Amino acid sequence: MRATVAHALRSEWTKFRTLPSNLTTLLIAVLLMTGPGTLTAYRAGEGYRGGVFDATGISMYGGFLFAQIAVGALGVVVMTSEYATGMIRTSLSVVPRRGRLLSAKVALFGGVALVAGEVAAFVTFLLGQSAIAAGGAPSVTLGQPGVLRAVAGMGLVWALVGLTGVALGCLLRDGMTAVTVLVAVNFIIPIIGPRLLPESAGDLVTTYWPISAGLQVITTVQDPGRLAPWAGLGVLAGCTAVLLAAAFALFRWRDA
Repeated sequence: MRATVAHALRSEWTKFRTLPSNLTTLLIAVLLMTGPGTLTAYRAGEGYRGGVFDATGISMYGGFLFAQIAVGALGVVVMTSEYATGMIRTSLSVVPRRGRLLSAKVALFGGVALVAGEVAAFVTFLLGQSAIAAGGAPSVTLGQPGVLRAVAGMGLVWALVGLTGVALGCLLRDGMTAVTVLVAVNFIIPIIGPRLLPESAGDLVTTYWPISAGLQVITTVQDPGRLAPWAGLGVLAGCTAVLLAAAFALFRWRDA
């Protein structure tokens, strides 16, 4: 019987949920988001001295710096674990249409990362606002302008980071190498790079580097020197799409 898209998706879901480390890593990502995020929010509240204060972005950004590594690494493992065990050949024998197989992996993990990201974002936001208020700074609610967009947008960033991991896993096929590249691209370059580069180059990285641009969607206080929230998310989505397109092209003709 020919494997349909539904069959491929069901197979990918079975593979994902039956590997205990996947669910454990996903839970760790959520905890990394909520724990450090709440602590960072409380410290920011304690340090509040008036002026511009983005309570929404502050409540989520600190935790996401750590959570993104777990989410991206899980995306890498979703792809590279089959190469490491040789199961990729079995998967291709069951679903010989390579584009369909990779599409199922992308759709399944993208959906999982999105749901987990939305849960983590809303929980972290609510805990963060309580922590900010406890620290003595003004907190916000979901009903205020831009707040719901920012919190929901955090889940979209989670999904894009996870799909970047899948793409890198497919392109590089080695888990350690792919995770190293992911950490460099999403953590080291955007955080350390601007401090080491000349000011003009550092400003370009801060504004246009994919993850830096994408995180503008979680802000509610617009910096005139940065991209608008949806434009920034569009940059991140576009770069993720390019990586996925390259992964699909390579996956179609390279030997398993």
